[in-house]
Amino acid sequence: MFAWLLRHVLLRGLPVETIEACLLHPEVLALLRFRFAYLFAFHAPVLVPLLELLGGQPGQPGDPSLPVLSLGLASLTMVVADVPTGLYADRHGAKAALAKGLKATNVIMLGFFALGIVRAVWPAQAVQIGPWGVLLLEAAIGVSLALLSGADTVLFLQVARRSQIPGLLHRSFEGVGSSIRYLGTMVAVLVGSVLYDLTAWLCSSDSIKLVLQSGLFGLTVLAELWALHELRKIHDEHAPLHRPGLSELLRGFAEVLRFPRFFAEMWLLSMAAAVALFAVYLVQSPLSRLLTAQALANPWYWPLYTLLAVLGYFACSVGSQHYARHREEGLHTLPQRSVGLWLGSWLLLGLLPLVRWLLGGGPWHKMALIGGCAVLCVLYNYIRGFIEPYSAATLVRFTQEAGRTVPVSVVSGFNSLKRGAHFAYSAVFFWLQRRSLHGEPDTRLAQSLSYLAVGFLLLCLPALLGLRRVKPQVAPTL
Repeated sequence: MFAWLLRHVLLRGLPVETIEACLLHPEVLALLRFRFAYLFAFHAPVLVPLLELLGGQPGQPGDPSLPVLSLGLASLTMVVADVPTGLYADRHGAKAALAKGLKATNVIMLGFFALGIVRAVWPAQAVQIGPWGVLLLEAAIGVSLALLSGADTVLFLQVARRSQIPGLLHRSFEGVGSSIRYLGTMVAVLVGSVLYDLTAWLCSSDSIKLVLQSGLFGLTVLAELWALHELRKIHDEHAPLHRPGLSELLRGFAEVLRFPRFFAEMWLLSMAAAVALFAVYLVQSPLSRLLTAQALANPWYWPLYTLLAVLGYFACSVGSQHYARHREEGLHTLPQRSVGLWLGSWLLLGLLPLVRWLLGGGPWHKMALIGGCAVLCVLYNYIRGFIEPYSAATLVRFTQEAGRTVPVSVVSGFNSLKRGAHFAYSAVFFWLQRRSLHGEPDTRLAQSLSYLAVGFLLLCLPALLGLRRVKPQVAPTL
């Protein structure tokens, strides 16, 4: 089955001789299976609704504030853990970092599953431990993600080079690896969202429903156990992963600050990426709640959440492909794209409050909110898919053309800035939701997003003014 998938889907476009050589090479085949399976996150498309159930109050409407805060906390711990996990990878190699990260992720996934069982069996006691359990487990997942960060790419390219298969020696083969990983995630998203919806549709008992839906964390563990099994078949050359420390990050920022306009553009890109990451998870909550309510009245609505979840991840892929088609454009395109992505992110953030204000509580209100959430799901995934590879590649190119030797520290620095901003958005959203405990969930959500949109504008305004004052700079060539 996997051989057919490799021939006709995963490696499509490569020469036939290269595909057959991959199938006959045991280590390369294990590598491709690992790449396909290690991000099989069945819980991903419904993570926020699941965390609402595990950390919320029984019988009360869903509140995305705690799940969104916990996901922001994962970004923060990932930043904090980046250097120590990098030191571990330097000492033990990429394969060891991957194995440790996957094992840690499995323990955390089992913790979420156990929390679901406790919540179903002892709901009164779980009210106290649920919120703290969600925050603790999401903070821990940031550490395991830091272990995985970059290690998969190092191992992938290492095995491809060692295999001496001609079609794998070109640097563009990493793009093939990314598409394999993405397709694996797509399969998990499809299966996870279908199982979540089927459980909600067929199961009448809330306790049993919660246990079954929390079982998606267990399915993720099974997929990662398969990935670990394939990882053991891969030889480790002890390729170190260097991640810059704080002093290197500060030195990298100091280099970029010599070009104020470029720094302002990268600030906008980082803020837009943080908003996209924040919004991709945020829209899961109202979309799931609204579609569940509609589906109880009309069964034809049940497949819609699954369709939109898969469509969102597909939009992320389209954004990446858009970047790939335009990656050779000159640096002069960055200002227009920076401002365009910033403006699009800000307008999208205010979309749900606008819908609420225009329609109030009329009969078309819920349908319009579903449509607004669907648009947000697709467009924010597209923005995230485009902006992340574009900003990283542009940073590397700019620092290299400027004759600097710190592109890794600069990329890491702006990644940390993006994750830190994601945590800040999440924390402010949590505070805004909790200070307004009364009213319908949609009204509170609209108010919080309105405040966040204004705050986002104020945060980016200095960079926008800087773009107007500072003339475009061209990096000196050596």
